[in-house]
Amino acid sequence: MVEINFFSDSKLDALYPLNLGRCISSLNYGGRSIRTQWKEAMDGVQYKRIRLNSRLLPSSTSINAILELRSGEQWIHEGILIAEIEGISEPKVAHNSILPNLLNSAADLFEKCGEGIAEDLDRIKLSWRTRTLEEEEREAWARVGVFINGPLDKIHIAPGAQIRSCSLNTEGGDIILGQDSEVMEGCRIRGPFILGEKSQLKMGALIYGPSSVGSDCRIGGEISNSVFHDYSNKAHGGFVGNSVIGSWCNLGAETSTSNLKNNYSEIKVWDNEGGEFEKSGRMFCGLLMGDHSKTAIHTAFNSGTTVGAFCNVFCSSTPLKHIESFTWGGSETSEAYDIEKAIDTARKVMLRRGVEMSQENELNARELYNSSRFGIK
Repeated sequence: MVEINFFSDSKLDALYPLNLGRCISSLNYGGRSIRTQWKEAMDGVQYKRIRLNSRLLPSSTSINAILELRSGEQWIHEGILIAEIEGISEPKVAHNSILPNLLNSAADLFEKCGEGIAEDLDRIKLSWRTRTLEEEEREAWARVGVFINGPLDKIHIAPGAQIRSCSLNTEGGDIILGQDSEVMEGCRIRGPFILGEKSQLKMGALIYGPSSVGSDCRIGGEISNSVFHDYSNKAHGGFVGNSVIGSWCNLGAETSTSNLKNNYSEIKVWDNEGGEFEKSGRMFCGLLMGDHSKTAIHTAFNSGTTVGAFCNVFCSSTPLKHIESFTWGGSETSEAYDIEKAIDTARKVMLRRGVEMSQENELNARELYNSSRFGIK
């Protein structure tokens, strides 16, 4: 089995706040992590060890470019190391004219969601052992209240997945339901869409693709072109559009994001490296939220809001457009979220999903706190 080692480059901070406390390769390209997809794509190759830039997405062009490299060769683009096949000799640069498909910002995760689902479709069907529906089943599904618009062969169901009475539309792309996932009564889904293992769509949820939900999530309300990572919840009403939500987050009832300015102008997003808001080149951008952050009920975010990790967001008005990690509040008068209380809450949340916080998890949280503006100076 090939060994793949991921490394970060100087552009890591551009992925803020999704880069906090985790490797970029653990982020979802479509519905599954970059790391998982690369390992499956490289399964069976003869290389012993590959070094990959964690921002390199496992698209077909990138995979083919890696397969063309020989032992000891490097793929370098504009001075940035993209990949290296480790060998016994000194590395040499391969003549490669292919443009690498790289993550360049956190917002790329929702913009490339549809691309990621399409690129991973064959691999995910094999890995999840899905069953693809057939046209002959249309009437049978309709009799139990599942109405399907578009080709049935674009619906793929893993073992244990449950579909209650709902509406599925595959005219725009595939719908993939992970093992033991559940689509509750009254949901309406337009593909492309992936629902991860043991995740639930709550009754009446509205899903507009391309969107993806990781494993062990609870999702309700309205979702449009957004990516939820594992163990995050938005179980109630409210709209989240053109957004990326990290792991272990919880959005309180009726939490909503603006994803378009009233004057239709370009949205500015926080540039963590520059320490200021910069034009994003996007008309649509909602919420970018780091791991372990939470919101109070009825929280309403401005377009292009960035929330760090381990935040507890609540205030009587619209929260700030940039909320730093370990913030208790969301306004100019916010305070520090006590590190011991933050870790204690995270530990309780994780145990509810049957996951024990490891010493490494706790150490990462403390290091993240110390690097924040509230930490040890």
